[in-house]
Amino acid sequence: MNNLMNTAFITGHRLFNYPFYYPNLHQGVNQLTDLAINRGITTFLTGMALGTDAIAAIIWAERNLTWKAILPCPDQDSKWSLRQREDYHQILSKASEVKVLYPQYQPGVMQARDQYLVNNSSLGLAVWDGRTTGGTFLTISMARKTKLPLIIFNPNTFEISYEEPLKQLNLFD
Repeated sequence: MNNLMNTAFITGHRLFNYPFYYPNLHQGVNQLTDLAINRGITTFLTGMALGTDAIAAIIWAERNLTWKAILPCPDQDSKWSLRQREDYHQILSKASEVKVLYPQYQPGVMQARDQYLVNNSSLGLAVWDGRTTGGTFLTISMARKTKLPLIIFNPNTFEISYEEPLKQLNLFD
């Protein structure tokens, strides 16, 4: 079976009202992960941005799941605090695989990373509050354009929603 069929990516917001959302974010990511596993997902992809991406990686590592870090460039963390960089590299060391898409930062690499996540997954997982700006919305829009199913955890309402786009059947396959 094609590995793409068993792969899900995660996207989500970077900043939350810490510490209020922190335990709920963990619970939400665990719920998304469980729902993905119930659909046959065996491999998870994260772009390793601050926030949801990094928390998902920590959870997947703790659960001994197969997960891959898809980095836009090797210096993604160059403007982060020392503590954030140390945590980032510690989390990265637990990845099943680390893939770097571009040799250095240049405009558009973050969006190209997001498109890579969508193109290499059969399911999207999102921590999204419905706002229509930012990288999370852009990634969800990319997934919708390709008719990728989405499971969304809303960090404000703690609700899970599903988007199951209809795919056209080809009788000649």
